[in-house]
Amino acid sequence: MRLISMSIVLALLTGCANSGADRVTVIVGAALVAGTAEVPDAVVVIDGKRIRAVGPRPMTPIPQDSQRIDGTGRYVKADGPVTETAAGQLADLVLLDKDRKIERRMVEGKWVQ
Repeated sequence: MRLISMSIVLALLTGCANSGADRVTVIVGAALVAGTAEVPDAVVVIDGKRIRAVGPRPMTPIPQDSQRIDGTGRYVKADGPVTETAAGQLADLVLLDKDRKIERRMVEGKWVQ
C-alpha cells in the first residue's frame, strides 16, 4: 500500500516537472503572412515544438495559462523550407516588425533571436 502511494506521488511530481518544459506560447494580434495572402489579427498557438492552432483571433481559442506574445502591428510567418503556417507543423516562425524586418525567430518552438 505504501509503495502504491509513493508511486502516485512520484507520478504527480514528474508531471509537474514536465509541465513547464512544454509551455504553450501564443502570438496574438499579428498579421499572419501565408504566401501572398495575409490574415489580420491572427492567433498562432505553439505547443512544444509544434503549432497547435492558427487562425483569425475570433475563431482561434487562446489557452488560459499560455505565455502570450503581443503581435499587434507585427507580422508572423513560417520560416525555412515550409512556407505554410498550419496546425501540426514544426513551429519554425519569424516575427516581423512593421517594416517586415525580422524582430524575433523561433525554431522548433523556442525563441533563438
